[in-house]
Amino acid sequence: MEADEEESAWKALNRVATRGLVTVNVASEANVPRKARKAERKTKEVVQPWNASEVGAFVATMKGDHLFALPLSLMGLRPAEVCGPRWSDIDLDAAALGIANTRTVMGRRTVVEKDTKSMAGERVLPIPSLVREALKTFRATQAVERLVAGEGYQGAGMRPWMNSGPR
Repeated sequence: MEADEEESAWKALNRVATRGLVTVNVASEANVPRKARKAERKTKEVVQPWNASEVGAFVATMKGDHLFALPLSLMGLRPAEVCGPRWSDIDLDAAALGIANTRTVMGRRTVVEKDTKSMAGERVLPIPSLVREALKTFRATQAVERLVAGEGYQGAGMRPWMNSGPR
């Protein structure tokens, strides 16, 4: 079995266990021999991070999209940290972002919000000007949507990029 297939099987078994269809993921008890892990690392493709021009191209294509605030993910935040902040955690005047909680989806159904893994995870980060401007634009867009949707609007005061807009 190839490494990708092993990982896919492990993930599938994990999902089944999360849903309570089995009591334990038997693959979690299996150990891959050190020699095999080292061999896999040598053949694994190295994914290079985006350079400045690639980030710029990404941000340019996102303008006007509901997900335009996603440049936060380019600030070195973990995915759960990108989904965690509320508007109250973002100080656009001071260009600061407070990281105090995370938000993940478990088993494709349940949203879990919790504190960061460690005290070191709770921090205040500077917001780059590009991200700050994106957040300002998105906040204005949300305000317009809130007015248009009226009582049908969901997400007021919540995360800037999740559950926003008319439903």
